[in-house]
Amino acid sequence: MFARFLSCLVAVAVFLAFAAVPAQAHGGAAVTIHSDGRGSVWITATWQDGHPINEPTQVTMTATGPSSATVAPAVLHQTGDERGTQTYGGTLDPPGAWQVSIDLGAPVAGHCQALIQVAQPAATPLPAEVACLIPATAPSAAASSDSGGGSLTPLWLTLSALAVAALGGGVVWSRRRR
Repeated sequence: MFARFLSCLVAVAVFLAFAAVPAQAHGGAAVTIHSDGRGSVWITATWQDGHPINEPTQVTMTATGPSSATVAPAVLHQTGDERGTQTYGGTLDPPGAWQVSIDLGAPVAGHCQALIQVAQPAATPLPAEVACLIPATAPSAAASSDSGGGSLTPLWLTLSALAVAALGGGVVWSRRRR
């Protein structure tokens, strides 16, 4: 009976200590900029472990094209599919070469660029895919110094171990009193 009780306590303590897994557990991100060759642009984003990035992520796109054409910072919209797709609501126009820049906010925090060709209306479009690898980000030094410390994981592990030891000791003490 005591062994079962103690093993349940240990299981609960381990669960509480490791329940919250940060985005860094996935590793970095693989972001691919896609174009259909007609001016449509979208990205797919997955963690390097293969899971799609479906967490709410602020993704903005800017682009510079021929004849000084530009796209002001535009927010891409998540589609919620299994590939982590986010789409640009407009199209790149006029035809020609476009330098597309993508900035991803937390939890990814990265940047990706691609040169996209938009075909003339009578020409055959050339779809494009440009992949970027974004390394895993650690909390910034400024954030750590502003908050007064780093991770709380050691604190939770210590508190969990103390709770298990106290409960186990209490059970042993109460059994000995009988």
